[in-house]
Amino acid sequence: MEAKIKNTPARLAITQLFENTDSPIDIEQIIAFLRSKKLKTNKVTVYRIVDFLYKNEIINRLEFGEGKFRYEVKKEDHHHLVCSNCDVVEDVSDVFIDKFEKDIAKKGFLVKSHSLEFFGLCKNCQL
Repeated sequence: MEAKIKNTPARLAITQLFENTDSPIDIEQIIAFLRSKKLKTNKVTVYRIVDFLYKNEIINRLEFGEGKFRYEVKKEDHHHLVCSNCDVVEDVSDVFIDKFEKDIAKKGFLVKSHSLEFFGLCKNCQL
């Protein structure tokens, strides 16, 4: 993570959490992580740190229709499989989006960003 940020214990912990987490996480998960590390940080401070990381394009903000945002480290284009039962989120690589964007460009439209999520049941919830 490259943006200039004062290295407080909470900021370092949140940065490490994002670097070591493969799926999008929400504020409550971040707060629970900080508590597990015995770091007493109020919710407002956590929001400020996450907002700083988002505004400096270190993390992405995602919304899956749950009434909350989730966050993940910015990485190459990918999409998400969202379990409607247990809320597990998995990444899935795009295999056809590049071609689709080229088709869109032929129509004279410049795509700045896109989002694609698939909602259903994960393997565990299908049992």
